[in-house]
Amino acid sequence: MGVAIVADSTCDLDPLFLKRHHVTTVPLSVGLGDQYYQDRVEIMPAEFMARMLSTSEPARTAAPAPGAFALAYRELLSKDSIDAIVSIHLSGGLSFTVRAAQAGARLVEGDITVLDGQNASVGTGLLVWWAAVRASQGTDAATIATEVQDLAGKVQLLFGPVTLEYLARGGRIGQAARLIGTLLDMKPILEVDHGIIKAAKKVRGVRHLIPSMIQLFSERIPLGTDCLVAVASTTPTPEVDQLSSLLADNYTVVDEIRAEAGPVIAAHVGPGAFGAVLCPLTPSQVVQWRQH
Repeated sequence: MGVAIVADSTCDLDPLFLKRHHVTTVPLSVGLGDQYYQDRVEIMPAEFMARMLSTSEPARTAAPAPGAFALAYRELLSKDSIDAIVSIHLSGGLSFTVRAAQAGARLVEGDITVLDGQNASVGTGLLVWWAAVRASQGTDAATIATEVQDLAGKVQLLFGPVTLEYLARGGRIGQAARLIGTLLDMKPILEVDHGIIKAAKKVRGVRHLIPSMIQLFSERIPLGTDCLVAVASTTPTPEVDQLSSLLADNYTVVDEIRAEAGPVIAAHVGPGAFGAVLCPLTPSQVVQWRQH
């Protein structure tokens, strides 16, 4: 018997990666015009970005219904090979998603643990990655849940939008702030702190984003630390390679994944946004990881 890992589509991990690691995802929805689409099911990132760039109307996002989670949980628990589920989701401070998952779990009989990942995008994705690997090693659900909760408190996510337009459209910043920021070429570096997105620093010009991210990471995690790393962007950009290379120069990268941020995340930060996640590991965790 084994443990199944469930996530939502905002973990932003590649579908082939999720399939290879046997992770089930429940999609959020994005709204364009008068229609909603299931994230990465009915609309893929490139199509969403093209359509979002062609309109001045803000895109909208919606959490899955509890029934969608209940359906996924029932299907997994009906398998002879599965006796428990660990379900990891987008921060409850950013979305109703984790509460929908909890409500869905109450509709199903079985061993289901729902966790608030306290993060977003590949910040949550990295936790899903850890859980999936540990499940493949035969680790029990209670241990996986404890490990994920421990890592969630250590994960550091920094990302930088290159335009303020989409933060303003979604109400994250005011139009006056957008105008002033655009005129001064100010770019915020955003972080997720206790499940809430806030500005970690503001820099002038895109060229200062990466050096400032490295500096901020070094203030949070000592240089040279063993880390799992994830890098992502909403559209292809050379900054991802530059950021990955500098992280490898400054940290011991135990493993790395790259991802394309999907429609739900892109709706709020727009094209060209990029960032990275660092998750420090203890020596025993490094050994555990390298066994897979």
